[in-house]
Amino acid sequence: MVDSMSGKIAKWLRILGCNVLYARSSISDSRLLGITKGRVLVTRDKELGYRAEKSGESAILISEDTVEALALISKEFSVNLKIDPKATRCPFCNARLILVGRSAVADKLPREVVNSHTKFLICPSCRKTFWFGTHYWNMLRTLSKVKEKKHHMSNSRADDDR
Repeated sequence: MVDSMSGKIAKWLRILGCNVLYARSSISDSRLLGITKGRVLVTRDKELGYRAEKSGESAILISEDTVEALALISKEFSVNLKIDPKATRCPFCNARLILVGRSAVADKLPREVVNSHTKFLICPSCRKTFWFGTHYWNMLRTLSKVKEKKHHMSNSRADDDR
């Protein structure tokens, strides 16, 4: 469960294959805590995180920095920092995406996109289509930074334990 302050993290976690509920800002904190039952609450709100833990729910307090937040979540909850097309979810609606070939999207996308890619991901719920273009390569670069940050977090903790 990701609170309204961390929508970017919700999208990232979905892309990484996590089943993520995203709480819009219109949901009160009390209602959010009720929905969270059995899920980890991801938040930047210290008070909300404290209230979740006080009520027996798991919560993780993250920073605004996306790389740092993803590294911490991955470290604490073993989230795999790899985009697996067979497991990834729609960043907008959380449905599991379907991997298809170009014939499935030929009439839905510009010809140059269809001709320059062989595989696409389609959301069966919101009908958005994704492909492995520039945005995908930028996400891989970001994940490389996240992995490096996670590695440094693990080394820092090992140093603290000495």
